[in-house]
Amino acid sequence: MGSPSPDSPRRAPGHRGRSAVRVIVATCAALIVLLLGADPARAHTAFESSNPADGAVVGGTVDSVTITFTGPASPAGDGFTALDGDGRLRVPASVDVADGRIFELQFEPGLTGEVGIRWSVKAQDAHPIAGAFSFTAEAPAAAASTTLGTVPAMNPADAPATAPGTTDRPAATTTTLEPVPLAAAGAPTTTATDDESRAITLEEFLAAADDVPGDGLATIGRVVELFGVVLGVGVLAFLAVVLVGNAQEVGRTALAVRVLGVVIAAGATVELVGLARFADESIRAQLTTSAGVATLLRIAGGLALAGGLATGVVANRRGPGATVDARALSAAVMDIASTSPAGRARLPEENVRWRADGASWLAYAGVVAVVISFWFDGHTASRGFRPLHALTNSVHLVAASVWAGGIAAMTVVLWSRFRQGRRTRSLELLVRFSPLATLSLAAVAVAGLAMAVFVLDSPGDLISTEWGQLLLLKTGAVALAAAGGAYNHFRLVPALNAAPDDQETLSRVRATVTAEAILLAFVVVVTARLVSAAT
Repeated sequence: MGSPSPDSPRRAPGHRGRSAVRVIVATCAALIVLLLGADPARAHTAFESSNPADGAVVGGTVDSVTITFTGPASPAGDGFTALDGDGRLRVPASVDVADGRIFELQFEPGLTGEVGIRWSVKAQDAHPIAGAFSFTAEAPAAAASTTLGTVPAMNPADAPATAPGTTDRPAATTTTLEPVPLAAAGAPTTTATDDESRAITLEEFLAAADDVPGDGLATIGRVVELFGVVLGVGVLAFLAVVLVGNAQEVGRTALAVRVLGVVIAAGATVELVGLARFADESIRAQLTTSAGVATLLRIAGGLALAGGLATGVVANRRGPGATVDARALSAAVMDIASTSPAGRARLPEENVRWRADGASWLAYAGVVAVVISFWFDGHTASRGFRPLHALTNSVHLVAASVWAGGIAAMTVVLWSRFRQGRRTRSLELLVRFSPLATLSLAAVAVAGLAMAVFVLDSPGDLISTEWGQLLLLKTGAVALAAAGGAYNHFRLVPALNAAPDDQETLSRVRATVTAEAILLAFVVVVTARLVSAAT
C-alpha cells in the first residue's frame, strides 16, 4: 500500500474549525427558517394609509373608503372586498383611481357596524401585495324610540270623566323600525344580526388577506432561481478561470453548471405560475407583464446555459495516443498547466483544465439573458433612473455571483479532494481565486451602495422600511463572509506558503471557506426577499 497523501483524512485534525462551522450553520439555518416562515415579502409598492384608518371609530354611514399605496398599483385577484356589519360580503359600486396609487371605493348603500376591508393589488412590476384593515361605523340607531312625557300621578277621584265612546291614552308610545336587508353588490345577500350568525367572522375575513393565492409559490420560485443564477454564473467563472484538476473533477463541475441552468429555468417557471395564480390570469397573459418578461428571459437563459455546455468537442493534449472520454467534459478542451517533468509524471491527471470552444456561445448568451432579466422586475423596474439602475444591478449580480458561486465551488472541490485522499492544493486554489474574489467584492460594495441610493429615499429608511432592514441583515452577513476571505488572504495564504502541507492550516482553510459559503447562501435567501421587499 502507498503512503497516504500529505493532507489525507487520516491526518487531519481541525476540530476548532469544524466547531466554528457548526455554529455558523446553526445560526444561518435558524435565520433562514425565520425569513422563510415570515409573511410573504411585500413588493416595493406597499400599503401607506386608509380613510377611515385601521381601528378607527367614525359616526354615521361610510359611503366612501380611500386606500393609498406608496407606489403605482392595479387591482389583481379579488381586488377590493368589504365585510359589512351584517356579515355580508360587499364589492364597491365603483372605484376611482388617482395618480395610480390612491383608490377611492364607493359603496351603495353605505357601510355600517364593524367593517372589514380586504385589498389585493399588484405592483408596477406585477409582484403581488395584499392586506386588510377594519373600522367601526356607528350609524344612527335603527330603532327610534319616542317618549311623550311623564304624567304626574293623579287621584282617581280628581280625574276628569271620560267621554262616551273614547278610550284612555297611554302615557308613552314606542315605535320600532325593523332593519331592512341590504343587497350586496355582486355578493351573497344573507342577513346576519350578530357575529355568531355570520357566514364568516370579521377575524376570519381579515386573516384571509394573508393567504394570497400564488404568492408563496412565486416566493419559492424566486429563491430557487436566484440560487441557480448565483451558483450557475459563479461556478462557470470558477470553472473557466480557477479550476485545475483531473478530468473527472472538471467534468463534474461542468455538469453542475448545466444542472444549475435547469434549476434557473425551473425556479423561473414556478415564479411565473405563482404570479399568474395571484393575478387570476392565464400564463400567456402574465407573459405580457414586466415580471412575466423577466421570468421568460430567465427560463430561456437557464435552458441555454444547460444546453450550451452540453455541446462541443473534447481533446486531450497530454501526449500522443492519450484519450479522454468525450462524455466526461462538454464544450471544453483539455489543456495542460505547465509543470516540471517530475510533476507531470507524478500527477498528470491533476493538470486538466476547462477551456471554452466555439460551441459555448449559447451558454454565454444564456448568462447574458439571465442577467438582463433582472432589468424587468424588482426595484430596477420601479426606482431610480432605470438605465443606470439596470446597469448597476447587472454589475452587482455578476460580481456577487462570481464571488459567492466561486466560494461554493471551491468548498466542494476542497472537501471532495480531502475525502478522496488527494492533495487538496489549497494554496493553488486560493492564489488563483484571490484576484477574482477581490475584484468581485469591490464591485459588489460599490454597486450595492449605488443601488441603496436609488431605492431608499433617506438614510432613515434603513431602519423604518422592510427593504432597509433586510439590506442591513444582508450587509452584516456579507461583511462576515468578507472577513473570512481576508483571514484566508492575510493569514492562511502566508502560512501555506511557509508550510504547504501543514494539516492544521489546511483544516482551517476548509473550515473558513465552508463558513463563507454558508454565509453567502444565507445572503442569497435574504436577497430573494429583498428583490420584492417594501421600501
